[in-house]
Amino acid sequence: MPCPKDFLRTDTSGRAHAGSQRQIQTYVNERGPELSRAIAEALQAYELDPSNIRWVSPIAEEQYSEYRDEEFLEKIGAQHLAEKLREFWPGSGPCWDALARLDGGCVLVEAKSHISEVYGNGCKASGRSLSLIQSSISRTKQWLGVEPDAGWLGHLYQSANRLAHLYFLREIGAFDAYLVHVYFIDDPHSPTNLQEWADCISQVNVALGIENPIPFFGSIFLSAI
Repeated sequence: MPCPKDFLRTDTSGRAHAGSQRQIQTYVNERGPELSRAIAEALQAYELDPSNIRWVSPIAEEQYSEYRDEEFLEKIGAQHLAEKLREFWPGSGPCWDALARLDGGCVLVEAKSHISEVYGNGCKASGRSLSLIQSSISRTKQWLGVEPDAGWLGHLYQSANRLAHLYFLREIGAFDAYLVHVYFIDDPHSPTNLQEWADCISQVNVALGIENPIPFFGSIFLSAI
């Protein structure tokens, strides 16, 4: 099943009323080539062809559904990794704002329209699920050269678990995955300018202990519509 819908944020068709959810829906469905070009430019070191970026979520004909767990793997063409994902991460994992297929790979998108969206309530898992998350995050930190004691389970847990899934696809799944953060500028719902985003990103990287460039990762800044 797709991620549960928050009907306070969307209409009956799944169309979001405001914020990053609405913005990414608009870009995927109405400005897909523009979004793909921006992503290819941000990931230019990897020589992606924007015409090969094929958007599979959130699609209007599918009620703008977003996906997680095995459904997200199916959407990106990596359903063969379902068992390995269950061994890496407990159920109810990240719900992806947007997904695109590549030839033998994918683009994972996390979208933000205002700074408060970057921060959350932290990891709420317990027991075996928490142990599994801690183990997988530890492996991801090692991959990124981050100190083991960096706090990844607190307010920036959403950023952490997205990075962990990039690590999973790349290092465990041998899948050609890329992670892109999309930051919308001057969203009328809660405007954030380019400098505010730059300051926020810098603070997030310091808090996560990230000092080196993240592989297979890019950030793009798009004008809100």
